[in-house]
Amino acid sequence: MIEIAKEAARYAGAFLQERFLEQLIPDEELHNDVKLPEDKESERRIIEVLHRHFPEHTIFSEEIGMVERNEDYLWIVDPLDGTNNYFIGFPYFSISLALQHKGDVILGVVYNPVAGQMFWAEKGKGAFLNGKRLTVNKRDDLSRAVGTYIRGRNSVTREQELAFTRPFMLGTKRLLRNVAPALDWCLLANGWLDYIVMQRSGIMDVAAGILIAQEAGARITDWRGEPYQHEAFSTEHLPSLVASNGVLHEKVREMIVE
Repeated sequence: MIEIAKEAARYAGAFLQERFLEQLIPDEELHNDVKLPEDKESERRIIEVLHRHFPEHTIFSEEIGMVERNEDYLWIVDPLDGTNNYFIGFPYFSISLALQHKGDVILGVVYNPVAGQMFWAEKGKGAFLNGKRLTVNKRDDLSRAVGTYIRGRNSVTREQELAFTRPFMLGTKRLLRNVAPALDWCLLANGWLDYIVMQRSGIMDVAAGILIAQEAGARITDWRGEPYQHEAFSTEHLPSLVASNGVLHEKVREMIVE
């Protein structure tokens, strides 16, 4: 299954990379989002591969919603994570696929075609980047820590975002806002980032990345410090999480102002 997920990601990624240098024409441009035909074609390619190999599996994807088949297996697909980045020519985007089996995520693939980065993980088997095993870093100095902020598209106002992120902007080396959350979790997994704070974000964008980070040794909790437990997929589920290399976790969590 992990190899088929990689195949689907590569097939979609080849198309996205081919189109990346073009001046794109959106289907719709909103105040905080953009809809591209490239999103739909990436999705079509992913679903083509998954249905060919697993015709009985259910698929949820950003553009078409739920294609219901066998409820035991559910593919959670983001065909273009970081659409706004892709639209403006910023090469920080990915294809994200996670497989949920009976309510538990068992594999995840996140692929950045421009950088040639294929991240993947299977539950209990570790996390990898292009075949190299991943592990979080051991940084213990909060003032030198680099993190990223992830928020829900329509669940957090700009005023709430400013208030929430201020302590991290002032108290750590740098807080990034990359707007491609699947990749953010992979950067934590490979020790490039030290922490992530996530505020009311849908699980579709991050399910694969969370598994990859977990398998690389990241500590993930809710804002109260309770260990993260994946809930059966729902579009209404908007968790708020903090993740880190483990060493910095409590220091980061203490900076959260609800």
